[in-house]
Amino acid sequence: MRALRCEFGKNKGKWGRKMSESMQDKSTIKTFQADEIIMQEGQVYHEMYKILSGSVEVYMRYGEADEHLIGMYSKSRCFGEMNVLSKQPSSYTVVAYDEVIVMRITRDSLEDFIRNNPKNAIEIMQNMTHTYTVMQKNISLLLDDIYEKHDTNKRRTEEIKQKIMQYSLNGLKMGWQEEHRL
Repeated sequence: MRALRCEFGKNKGKWGRKMSESMQDKSTIKTFQADEIIMQEGQVYHEMYKILSGSVEVYMRYGEADEHLIGMYSKSRCFGEMNVLSKQPSSYTVVAYDEVIVMRITRDSLEDFIRNNPKNAIEIMQNMTHTYTVMQKNISLLLDDIYEKHDTNKRRTEEIKQKIMQYSLNGLKMGWQEEHRL
């Protein structure tokens, strides 16, 4: 990963509006190569990113047997906003799909970022809503899967109980028959 300071001329970012001095100091432009992990599910981050070019894939359970692609984001999309606002571990893994250039926005620079790019506040809220909706759907699917497995296990347990009862009854019946035969 290579980091470049956001100093493209006098107070202007290459991809946007005028940037304040404090934002220049706290924002960093970073480049990630294809398949490089930008954020890892379960890790705590104190920044979010805005994609300036390229695309990323967003996964839950990345690299596991039940890996789930929940989206692809490209230019102008933000990700990681929940990390900046909640201080909670990331709920997904973000992987560079191709070479991607992002602007790193820290908790300290978020206010300046929104002030200088007000449209991004709406985009951040929309992205958070999308993430929340996807997570609710995944929770629902997971619960359905658990209930289905529980029902299957419950049915299987009942079948086993029935067979044990049959074997027990058959065994008792066979033993009783042999006793009375003698």
